[in-house]
Amino acid sequence: MTQVAAAAVNTLVSGRYQLAEAIGSGGMGSVYRAVDQVLGRDVAVKVFRAETVMADDLVRQEREIRLLSSLQHPGLINVFDAGRHNFNGSVRRYLVMELVSHTSLEKRLGEGPLLAHEAAAIGGQIADALSHVHSRGIVHRDVKPANILINDAAAEGFRRTAKLGDFGIAQFVEANRLTSDGTILGTAGYLSPEQVTGVDVGVASDVYSLGLVLLECLTGVQEFPGTVIESAVARVNRDATIPEDLAEEWRDLLRAMTSRIPEERPTALEVAAILHGRPAPELTGTGRRSTRAPRAHRKASFRGLKVRRRRLALMWTLGGLLVAGGLVASFLVGTLVGAN
Repeated sequence: MTQVAAAAVNTLVSGRYQLAEAIGSGGMGSVYRAVDQVLGRDVAVKVFRAETVMADDLVRQEREIRLLSSLQHPGLINVFDAGRHNFNGSVRRYLVMELVSHTSLEKRLGEGPLLAHEAAAIGGQIADALSHVHSRGIVHRDVKPANILINDAAAEGFRRTAKLGDFGIAQFVEANRLTSDGTILGTAGYLSPEQVTGVDVGVASDVYSLGLVLLECLTGVQEFPGTVIESAVARVNRDATIPEDLAEEWRDLLRAMTSRIPEERPTALEVAAILHGRPAPELTGTGRRSTRAPRAHRKASFRGLKVRRRRLALMWTLGGLLVAGGLVASFLVGTLVGAN
């Protein structure tokens, strides 16, 4: 973290956002826990690098702000505000976002692999979010565990909710690249073969990266570790290794997602449907009939997770009814006692 970033702690940004401790940092800037003094709620404030950085970095800053503010989905981090603030003589762009106060998938994987149903729940939510992003012609290009935030608060039938963040290097499909010198944008261990070879990157690239994330969730091991060069060379020379001890439904899905041929991968919408235990759509996002996963597999996979979520939702409903019944009973008893 830079001296300016460290000094930003306790700063009152734009007379409204009181910065507390730094909770994350990266190439694009630093993220702080903060308090919105107007609404009295905790938020996350991302302070971008100084505006004297390279022109490409400025483009990415503005792109991330505009992309995030244009997207609304439960699996994406909500944007509340944006602006500029003078941090001790250094004018910085900032972004105010929903605070996901728990942990990243990267930190969670540091404790070991996930159970299969946990991986399916998190993967399904992120695939849903990617489907929303892709439907608007946007490629995230940096799907990795560090960019997946997990909240332990249960919601929408999930024990944990997952959100995809950091759109700093996202781009629209068919848009011009931000670099013209062949620079690879993304994180080495999760790049798709297209990103490594420098060909046009489409939405299938995000599906490949998510496949590597899910594989790591199940095995606890990063599939393509090493330096940028080592990881890149491995990516174009071999397929991801899918352990034979994984359930057949997982092997089928992961092999399809990590195919080195983009056209053979399922769409994010299909991945989400499979992981949620729903029949996958018969048509891909491009209108072509999907043959990328066995038909029986698409209809039957991950039903156990769906049943588990329904059971959990039923338990919440019954619990709510019991609480409501208890309140009504207490009211009636109090009324009768008062009448006597």
